[in-house]
Amino acid sequence: MPSSDPLSEVLTAIEATSVLSTGLRAHGNWSVQVGAHTGMKFNAVLAGGCWLSLEGSDPVGLVEGDCFLLSKGLPFVVTSDLHLEPSAASDVFAEAKNGLAVLDRGPGNEFESVGGRMDISMEIDFLQASLPPLVLLRGGGDEASRVRWLLDRLLWETSHQLPGANAVCSQIMHMIFIEMIRASSSSSPSEHSWLTALSDPQIGRALRLVHSDSQRPWKLDDLADAAYLSRSQFSARFLKAVGMAPIEYVLHWRMTVAAKLLKEKRDRIGLISAAMGYQSEAAFGAAFKRVHGMSPGKYRQTL
Repeated sequence: MPSSDPLSEVLTAIEATSVLSTGLRAHGNWSVQVGAHTGMKFNAVLAGGCWLSLEGSDPVGLVEGDCFLLSKGLPFVVTSDLHLEPSAASDVFAEAKNGLAVLDRGPGNEFESVGGRMDISMEIDFLQASLPPLVLLRGGGDEASRVRWLLDRLLWETSHQLPGANAVCSQIMHMIFIEMIRASSSSSPSEHSWLTALSDPQIGRALRLVHSDSQRPWKLDDLADAAYLSRSQFSARFLKAVGMAPIEYVLHWRMTVAAKLLKEKRDRIGLISAAMGYQSEAAFGAAFKRVHGMSPGKYRQTL
């Protein structure tokens, strides 16, 4: 069985990094609007409750123990009352002290939340397509309990501020994001999801095989045999599960790895082309442009 972990490899390839964001403590009748944003956002309700209104979706009520991941960068509002005019998040968090913004709007409606942000250097279609705009975990389930354990450790670090606390908090927040990405398959199940496909005994095996040797120009027969399916059965199931044909996926992943090499190494493009298993730099350049929309040389100039 291929000993590969595609999700970890994808997160490494896109240079996913996570940081702890400023928390929010509010009371009274309050409302905060966050505009369109890059990367992914996570928030957990530590006390009280609120409404979450994400652009294009119906509002959802949140209570203590609930947490959510926003993957598409859409504007959203968190509020005690959906009828209130929200304050801009940039104004609310501008007055934050010691990692906490306080919004005083009178007595009642005590609320507190903590959050984080995951940034990436590039987007990968099959990962982004797997994630719904909102991943919501209600408190009490197994997945939520794992996130809660991580949050407890995170809050302990922020309150004690021992040496290395910032580094520890970033690592914990990264673990929280991975838990939320994992949870997206069960909270918003879809037949057309790369994340769900990883758990399929046959399609998942083929995916791990591709990731175990990204320099190899995998053939359809190789992958179908590994999945113990005929070519036609494998192609149909792979396309339905992942959203792209097997050989197209092979190309996209190889060129994702190539982009990472172009960024990390200052080697000549010809050497990187050879390292990726291409016999000619021209063939490598054509494949790279098909995926990234520009030649390897121009891509390197944008870095």
